[in-house]
Amino acid sequence: MPKNIKPTYIDLFAGIGGFRVGMDHAGFQHLYSNDWDKYASQTYEAWYGPENHSCKSIWDAIAEKEIPDHDILCGGFPCQPFSNAGKRLGFQDNRQGNLFFAIKDIVEAKRPKVVFLENVRTLKGHDKGNTFKTINDVFEELDYYETHEVISAKFWVPQNRVRIFMVYLDKNIFTEEDKANFQAELTKLKDGNNKKIKAFSSIMEAKPDKSFQIPQGTWDSLQRHRARHREAGRGFGFRLIDDYSKPTNTLSARYAKDGAEILIKQPYWRRPRKITLNEAKKLMGFNNKYASFYGHKSRVGFPVGISSNTQSYKQFGNAVVPQLVHEIGDLIHKYM
Repeated sequence: MPKNIKPTYIDLFAGIGGFRVGMDHAGFQHLYSNDWDKYASQTYEAWYGPENHSCKSIWDAIAEKEIPDHDILCGGFPCQPFSNAGKRLGFQDNRQGNLFFAIKDIVEAKRPKVVFLENVRTLKGHDKGNTFKTINDVFEELDYYETHEVISAKFWVPQNRVRIFMVYLDKNIFTEEDKANFQAELTKLKDGNNKKIKAFSSIMEAKPDKSFQIPQGTWDSLQRHRARHREAGRGFGFRLIDDYSKPTNTLSARYAKDGAEILIKQPYWRRPRKITLNEAKKLMGFNNKYASFYGHKSRVGFPVGISSNTQSYKQFGNAVVPQLVHEIGDLIHKYM
């Protein structure tokens, strides 16, 4: 592809734009985004503008032929059917489990050069590996090479967020050697490419609002719950962060409920607190430098609180880390 022409991409199940930020900064041209969640779409449009963003069901978008031709299809297709935090119904989840096949239909119709997908790490072992095999078999039938890697985001953001990244390369364009070399470079990212693990202290607010302190009843309930699990020999419990030099656990979409996976021991507070919305934004990698690219004030960054706290935490918990997308996007650009 000529160097003066930007390869194009679309962003499916876009959420709040982790793929958008990463791919834009890797030098690709955005053409289209889609997410049917109205609250996520409100945030998306406030951050990037409403242009070329659709809130329709992906099936309606396909039926109405609104998806443009593109070079790269990006998608963080819904992970709850495959996640430890969900029911793990996989493709049997009638509401979300079949959305992968929408991607299949679009790839058949549009034939992108590259398909770039992200999901929870448990996707790889779901249903004894059959789910991952089904996905790869689909792309094999469509004549794409398969590459993937399971990577923690802790070298890019202060969060041990482990996800599987899958990149499929059109066999009519790329060679076996391209595939092998791409896989080797993708695997290097697993160890951070000489980056250091990020510390929570790098994003921790100096004076968080007291409203983020969890209620006494919630704190009592979490402690009782952990005690019951320990008595039964199970490891379930909340994660209390008192060493700010390390990354946090994974921020999940259910975080608003009780904050159990990331509770901050705030000096001089009687009870732990949840991370603030600004901390959640930075924990997911939506930093002020990225925000200024889209016209937001560099000292403020991407605005938070567009939706309720519950919806905002859900959006951050469902997001993909843009720095990792940026890294993998640079790698894709190198091979195009």
